[in-house]
Amino acid sequence: MKNEWWVHSKLTFIYEVHLKGFLLMKEDESLKEYLIIDNMGRVKIPPLFLKHVNIQPSATIQFFTYKNYFIMKQIEASPVFLEKKMKLNNLIRTIDHLGYIVIPKILREIHDMNLCEKIGVKLINKSIIFYKKRKQNKSPGLIKEPIEPELNRLSLLEIKEGKIRLPNFLLESFNLEVSMQLQFFTKGQGTIVAKKHRYEFFTEGNLFFTGQSRVVNKDKYLNIPKKLRNYLNVNNGDVLEVKIEGDKLVIKKAT
Repeated sequence: MKNEWWVHSKLTFIYEVHLKGFLLMKEDESLKEYLIIDNMGRVKIPPLFLKHVNIQPSATIQFFTYKNYFIMKQIEASPVFLEKKMKLNNLIRTIDHLGYIVIPKILREIHDMNLCEKIGVKLINKSIIFYKKRKQNKSPGLIKEPIEPELNRLSLLEIKEGKIRLPNFLLESFNLEVSMQLQFFTKGQGTIVAKKHRYEFFTEGNLFFTGQSRVVNKDKYLNIPKKLRNYLNVNNGDVLEVKIEGDKLVIKKAT
């Protein structure tokens, strides 16, 4: 009887470990599909993608262009704020209850996407990524680099009450823990850099220390000092592009 219990327990343990491992693998694996742009400039986003990024029917979506791809993100704000923002930004659209959304014409032109053309869509880091589907070319010099390595280090984070919430994958990749302090630097025009606190106040290459430091709080929020929000020209409801580069978090206003 004892042996039967031990065998059953061991099998249960092995099954649970295998199942958890499978779930973790599926969670980390990028979802990938191809969509057709219809003759109205729309694509139908797969329900699984919408569920993963928690986008609701009739949500307001903003598109952000990034190198050879563009990204969609749900905007959460008051109707008055959204109406004002939509007048100023031609990359904002509404997704309908069937999952259809119009890809702005300017994005189709920038990325050379035509009506009735098949395009690629991936889910990376809770973001929906669109890219031009290109034919494979045997010449090594013409083969495009995969998009995952760079986008795996990128997050689009909305500012709320002057703060951004750092996702778990970014904290882990940056080896950053709650209650750690970050120092802020400027890097060129419109870019700030956050580095783990050191008891040295220095200028490093093209980084200039701003005298500003903040702690990642227990809810994983990082306050962006008002002085630096002004430097980036961002307000509540705007989105920041946060990217890991070595030992730095590079932060700029998303476009």
